[in-house]
Amino acid sequence: MKKLLKKLILPVTLLTVITLLSIIITIYFLYVAFTHAPESAIYAAVSIPITIVLGLLYTLDRYLVKKVAYYKLNMGELIIGLLIFLYFAYQDSYMTINFHTDQDYILVLFDSKENSISRFEKKGLFSKELNLFHSNIEHLDRSLGLRKDLRIIPPMEWQGVAYQEGYYTSKKDSIKYIYLFKEIRDTTWPKLNSIRASEVYIDSLLKREIKSN
Repeated sequence: MKKLLKKLILPVTLLTVITLLSIIITIYFLYVAFTHAPESAIYAAVSIPITIVLGLLYTLDRYLVKKVAYYKLNMGELIIGLLIFLYFAYQDSYMTINFHTDQDYILVLFDSKENSISRFEKKGLFSKELNLFHSNIEHLDRSLGLRKDLRIIPPMEWQGVAYQEGYYTSKKDSIKYIYLFKEIRDTTWPKLNSIRASEVYIDSLLKREIKSN
C-alpha cells in the first residue's frame, strides 16, 4: 500500500497538488450537499466533473513523469495552467455599469459621439466597470451597444427589476436603448408595472431624453 501511494504521488508535480486540492474540495462540497439546503448541491455538481477531468489528466501526468524531465513537466504544466486560467478569466470578463440612484428607473442610450470606453476603470485582469452616482440616465457610444459583455447593474435595494432593450427611431436614425425599472409590489397598483413597460410609456421617456440632449 505504501509503495502504491508513493507511485501515485511521487514525484510531486503541479498537477499532483491541484488534483489533491480538487478531491478535498469535492469531498467537502459533497458533505455540504448532504447536510445543508438542497441549493448547496450546485457546488458539488460543479466540482465533481472538474475533479474527474483532473483525474484523467493526472493519469497522463503519471505516465509523462517517467518519460519527460521533471523540471520540463512542471514548467509545461505551469504554462498550460496559466493559459487555462487566463482563458477562463477572459471568458468571465464583463463591462459593467453600476448605477447608484434614488430614481426608480434607468435608461441607457447608445447615441453618444464620445469614446465611452475611456471612462471605464479596469477591474481584475480583463473586466472594466463604470460607477454612476446620482444619475439614472446615461449616454454611451454606439460601439458599446454591440457588446455582448455589457452589464447594467441597478441599485442593490431594488427588489424586483424589469429589463427591456430595443431601438428607437429618431430623425431616420435608429438608437439602441436599455431600459430598467424597479417593479412596484404594491397590490393597489396592479397595472402600474405593465404601464411602465409599455411601448408608449418607453417612447415618451426616450423622446423626452433625446430632445433634451
